[in-house]
Amino acid sequence: MKNNKSQAAIFLIIGIVMIMVVASLFLLTRYSIKKSTKQEAIESKESVFDIQPIKNFVTECLDSTSKEALTLLGKQGGYLFKSQGGMLIGYQDQDEGLFFINYTNSKVVYNILKPGNSAGDYYATVPNYPWITFPYESDLVTENFFAKGAFGTNNMPPLNKSFGPYSLQEQLTEYTTNNMDNCLDFSIFEEQGFSISKKDKTIRVDINDNDIIFRMNYNIEIENLVSNEKTTINEFLVKQNIRLGKLHDFANNLIESDISHINFSIAENTGADHFAVNIVRDQYNKDDIVIITDLDSQGTRKYTYTFSRKNRNPVLYYLTPEDLEDLTKPTYIDGTTDLTIIDIDDLITNYPEPLKALDPDEDIITADDFSIKTIDGKGLPVELSISPMKFKVNVTDGELEDFQIITVTRIP
Repeated sequence: MKNNKSQAAIFLIIGIVMIMVVASLFLLTRYSIKKSTKQEAIESKESVFDIQPIKNFVTECLDSTSKEALTLLGKQGGYLFKSQGGMLIGYQDQDEGLFFINYTNSKVVYNILKPGNSAGDYYATVPNYPWITFPYESDLVTENFFAKGAFGTNNMPPLNKSFGPYSLQEQLTEYTTNNMDNCLDFSIFEEQGFSISKKDKTIRVDINDNDIIFRMNYNIEIENLVSNEKTTINEFLVKQNIRLGKLHDFANNLIESDISHINFSIAENTGADHFAVNIVRDQYNKDDIVIITDLDSQGTRKYTYTFSRKNRNPVLYYLTPEDLEDLTKPTYIDGTTDLTIIDIDDLITNYPEPLKALDPDEDIITADDFSIKTIDGKGLPVELSISPMKFKVNVTDGELEDFQIITVTRIP
């Protein structure tokens, strides 16, 4: 009986020990799994954290490249040249005055050119420019100083590609795409044990009224050579707080007004929507530089858009019918020779009212800028020695001219 009780006690003790051992093994296993899972989570977080500097680096590169594109675009009249990674074939230095003006070491493209082809009642060349009886209508009673596109050609690039070729949108996309890899030097990360390879990239530029969004899809594969982990980053976005949409609209309206209304002055249209306009006059011969500054642009430097304006001919007021008959009294010399002398009052109906002319570039026209001579260069008064005789009434801005030919025929 006593031996049975001793054996039962031993078995009970053994059972309790076995239960304790099993429980201990269970708890140890559970703790080990939990610890392993926690470590994997930590390592996973560390892996994600490790690639963040690489993603930041690529984003910063996109930021700096897009800023370069916008700066050059603003300095060069809205054009980016192929030599810079843009779309436009570059101009030679000898092309200055034809396509661009060199200003502050930048080739500033003309956004305002001379009038293009003649159309309808409007003429691109003197003496009929912009229309024969300017500024009078055909009845020679009312005055009109407006005719769409009669005083120049708008050469400003469109804002988006849907409006035409070489748009600002296309040029910014092209430049950013071609120049992104110039600053993507991953050597610093490779020294830290990463292998980085680049695949295909696409860039999309959205120009809004108050900002420009650069979206880039660039498949960049990253491998941690220590842990053999691999991952891919591909989506990047940068916003530039420049009001390019509003600026383009403002500048385009200025240009359209300047080439359509001879009394319009670009320099006087400042302050609208917080844009300032400055003119650098006669930068190349009589050609001007126009600078538009966005006073609301972000950052320490205000964003500027600079373009060139081609000098255009002044416009002479219509004077008198082009064909006149000689009604002046003859002057007798020695009582034998009959001479007819033509003077200014014979040619100008409203004389002594001053001759009038306007200039689309706001060049100042004075009395010294007018001249009246015969076709062969003789000044007034002059003998009407042959009939008919042609006279040229001329106005100049110092480089270009406008004129009217008046023909005088002797009355038999």
